[in-house]
Amino acid sequence: MDFEKIKEFVLEKKLYFIVAVVLLVGGLWLQKGDGAEDSYDNAQKMSQSSSANTSASAKVNSASSASNSATTNSKTVTCDISGAVKHQGVYTLKNGARLQELIEAAGGTTGKAQLKAINRAILLKDQDKIHIPYKGEKVESAATAGTGTSTNSTSTSSNSSASNQESGEKVNLNTADVAGLQKLTGIGEKKAEQIIAYREQNGPFKKVEDLMQVSGIGEKTFASLKDQLTV
Repeated sequence: MDFEKIKEFVLEKKLYFIVAVVLLVGGLWLQKGDGAEDSYDNAQKMSQSSSANTSASAKVNSASSASNSATTNSKTVTCDISGAVKHQGVYTLKNGARLQELIEAAGGTTGKAQLKAINRAILLKDQDKIHIPYKGEKVESAATAGTGTSTNSTSTSSNSSASNQESGEKVNLNTADVAGLQKLTGIGEKKAEQIIAYREQNGPFKKVEDLMQVSGIGEKTFASLKDQLTV
């Protein structure tokens, strides 16, 4: 082998050899840079996706919480019952309860209840005002049907009486509740309750003069009230 010739060849091609090495190293560097950039892009995309998933999850949890809250709030209904029941008052029952369950919660009806005028199968709604009429009490046709519409009661002429009082009409001693009786001159809550108690024990008033049978109501008091009364 002629080493001298090889040496001369290498020296002649030295410039080409250096250029080739530089190109090779540069290519490797560029390839490495592209890989790093791709990795950065992938990492950024993964971060954005994770953030979006977290936000969506938070919205779902919030909606679920609101739905659960609404469900909890609608589990009961609170209703007011008056009239011919043993214990008039306000009672809270499970949602979907019917009038019969409210009557049972109030101790049942008295012997003077006019049951044919009510529909004990109607569904109760929150804030319903129920009046169980007494025998002989005048009942509106809507109350007899007992449809349980948006009037919030199986309402009898008790509600009609309250409306009439506001327009200056007379108070019906047989249908007015405690609030309605208090609209009479000089009648407070205690006296109104005594009138209703007398009505429950003795049945409906046959004439307005029967009001004087209630303890504490004499001729003088009756004289100031008679023009405001009806039966």
